[in-house]
Amino acid sequence: MAVESVTAVGNELEGVVVARVLEISAIEGADRIRAVRVDAGGPEPVPVVCGAWNFAIDDLVPLATVGTVLPDGMEIKSRRMRGAPSEGMLCAPDELGLPGDADGILVLPDGLTPGTPLATALERSADTVFELEVNANRPDAMSVAGVARDLAARLDLPFAIPEPKVADGPPVGAVAVEIEDPDVCGRFVAQVLTGIVVGPSPPWIADRLERAGMRPINNVVDASNYVMLELGQPTHPYDLSKLDKRGLRVRRARSGETLVTIDGVERALGPGDPLICDGEDHPLGIAGIMGGASSEISPATTDVVLEAAWF
Repeated sequence: MAVESVTAVGNELEGVVVARVLEISAIEGADRIRAVRVDAGGPEPVPVVCGAWNFAIDDLVPLATVGTVLPDGMEIKSRRMRGAPSEGMLCAPDELGLPGDADGILVLPDGLTPGTPLATALERSADTVFELEVNANRPDAMSVAGVARDLAARLDLPFAIPEPKVADGPPVGAVAVEIEDPDVCGRFVAQVLTGIVVGPSPPWIADRLERAGMRPINNVVDASNYVMLELGQPTHPYDLSKLDKRGLRVRRARSGETLVTIDGVERALGPGDPLICDGEDHPLGIAGIMGGASSEISPATTDVVLEAAWF
């Protein structure tokens, strides 16, 4: 396998710490910037001038300290703005190379300690990203486990995939699966998961997905994508409450059918396109390509149908 690029990551947050907002005050003659004092874990509050307005007293925010070099190459220096001292910079997500709203400061979760390095608070460790050339239609071989297997064989090292731990729980209801055309799908399995609480993924999972080129969505979707990257087996979660009848069917599209996919685009389906449908035969997704918006996971989702298939 060919390595196309090698990138060191995780050092872009060096010099950035968690800070708690203590005071916010106006600057005479300035209506777009304010004077802010933050607790950055030191003996004295740190004065900072900031032009963002999306944070309040007691919020936790990232402070780039004097001497820090941000990912875009800008070095943070001690300076005065409209006569007010500024000994650092409160940062927006994009200024730190993080996903999020670029129009305001990144407001951090409660519970973090001022002065903690932001990389530690967000569980972003230094690492190396290898981009590999994809030269075969073998996602299993190009997954993290597949690459590790090849390296283990070449370097004569032991290789083992950890056995997953399945949480104990009460039996869940079944969902019917029908494969109408075996040429489209050789195997299709589904599992119902109940009592799900949808929310953000742990920082370490979101971080690994970002480094692999994927955008974190929520803990359910992220877990699906994480397993795909790890093992090379795509899965897809559906909101059970949005399925007509408790069933999934694999068939080919019919002339004139359309589907709004999770990216919000209405797509005209051609005869023969492989589809996943619900128990009432309504299209839910393009098999092996993209799911539909009608059954996607939302913050209100509590019950999930998880699909794993071979198309």
